[in-house]
Amino acid sequence: MELTADDEVEPRSTRKPRWLLTGTLVVLGLGGWMATRSISSLVERTEQLEREAAESEARVAELQVLRDSMARRLRVLEQQQRTEAAQRVASARRQGEAGVKLARREAARGELESLLQPERERGAAFLEESEGQLRVGLADPLLFTPRGTALTPEGTELLTRVGAKLAVEGHVIQVAVYTDALPEPSSSGWELSAARAVTVTRFLAETVKLPPERLVAMGHALPPASAWMEQGPGVERTRRLELRLVPAPRSPGHDRPRG
Repeated sequence: MELTADDEVEPRSTRKPRWLLTGTLVVLGLGGWMATRSISSLVERTEQLEREAAESEARVAELQVLRDSMARRLRVLEQQQRTEAAQRVASARRQGEAGVKLARREAARGELESLLQPERERGAAFLEESEGQLRVGLADPLLFTPRGTALTPEGTELLTRVGAKLAVEGHVIQVAVYTDALPEPSSSGWELSAARAVTVTRFLAETVKLPPERLVAMGHALPPASAWMEQGPGVERTRRLELRLVPAPRSPGHDRPRG
């Protein structure tokens, strides 16, 4: 059977659409694959950005915590510096006050050395300074009637002059009376010494006009060792009155920083 020219043309025309369709499918498939790759890349990039954003937020939170911690530490250091500065100021103030009080005691001691020169020469009085205290010792016969609590005229005159020199600002006067171990006819040695201490304290309050908080009365039956007692034996050195000039205690809140 022979093919005509028309029959030969027809197969060629039908082959072209097939190749075109195949090419189109290939192009579409390639485009879809590329689109899928692009979407995957976009998803991966989005996930990466989200991770980076989360890491950045976490870092920002850490930095904020660190900043708050440093701010608290700075406040603590500032408070410590203020406290240390206040303590230095208070310490300097205390040292200055202690120096002033020492100078006042030294001045009082110089005046008392001249005032008590006759009594010191005959061994009836002494002056000692130790541990921040100025101690004035007066023998029993200079001040009191025998076995009694009343002051003698000489004792009244002597305590008036000595008390005026001991009325030093910023100090307390401790009135300590000592007796020996000899039995008393109507009372114990401690009771006698306590009564005498109260007598001298009242006398100084009335004569020198010192407030009660600056006077302390103390009675002792047996005296402690004293360099003055070692200078000679006898009851006169055992039975004695001691007037101690002691720095007054600081009131609560004295060193509190002023706002």
